[in-house]
Amino acid sequence: MFAQYQIFDYPYAPKLNPRLYRIVVDNNNGDPVYGGAFRTDKDLHTRGLEDVDVLLTWIKQLLPQCARNFANQNYLEHFDANIGIGGRGGFKPDSFKIDGCFGIHYNKGQKAGKHNHFPYTMTFVYCVNAPDKSSPLIIEGERITPVPGRVIFFLSHQYHGTLPSKVDGRCMIVGNVLYAP
Repeated sequence: MFAQYQIFDYPYAPKLNPRLYRIVVDNNNGDPVYGGAFRTDKDLHTRGLEDVDVLLTWIKQLLPQCARNFANQNYLEHFDANIGIGGRGGFKPDSFKIDGCFGIHYNKGQKAGKHNHFPYTMTFVYCVNAPDKSSPLIIEGERITPVPGRVIFFLSHQYHGTLPSKVDGRCMIVGNVLYAP
């Protein structure tokens, strides 16, 4: 069965997340997303923000594993990282890069409407803050409870969004990944 999403937990989240939260709130560009939540500009990955860079370094290390897991899973036993699937070349799991990254902050009543990130390859959502009663992330109808320090990877064409937040302070860092062999 195909894995619709992949989840990993960042071990140093309790130390890093309060600083990431401050970065997202302080860099809010005043431009609400479809659904009312506020976001930063989509260039957090290029600003040289040390705490964001620490998080993204960890996420970048996960990209090859995620790519392998999302690949045709029936053929993974034939995978060779140097030549691709089935010995024919082509698929290079180390050729993924973060092309856009932004923070998003939700207060009571705000949401992210159903959307996708096509034509990107993969999207990740890292949970910075999730007070009790925070809205779940919904990917293709499946609800995923936000957990601070947890990142969820999914294929960018999949529709996702959130319900209106019941509390203030839900905060995520989102990124889009391109395949660039």
